[in-house]
Amino acid sequence: MKQKILLLILLISFSTAAIAQNSASTQFASTTETVFNISPNPGINELNIRLTQKTNAAVEVYNLLGRKIYTGKLTAMHNAIDITSWKSGIYLVKVITDKKSITKRFVKK
Repeated sequence: MKQKILLLILLISFSTAAIAQNSASTQFASTTETVFNISPNPGINELNIRLTQKTNAAVEVYNLLGRKIYTGKLTAMHNAIDITSWKSGIYLVKVITDKKSITKRFVKK
């Protein structure tokens, strides 16, 4: 009898957690939109940033230590940044518009 009660409690707990997780991910997905795309990722010589809408935007790139290694303006729908002097590793690319800022991960080979 104790095993059945324990199993019922576990099932209810997992069901509640799954419903909460699905609700949270649906809410998060509806509030985020793609402001930009990065290609190629991983990249070797060039980091291409393509904006999804024409807007005034700035870009900041950080290494994983949190140091800002690049700052620039995105003046067109398609922008290219020379990354040949960057060390291999993972970088965070932050695009800032008038309404929001979004950060994506970029890998330099």
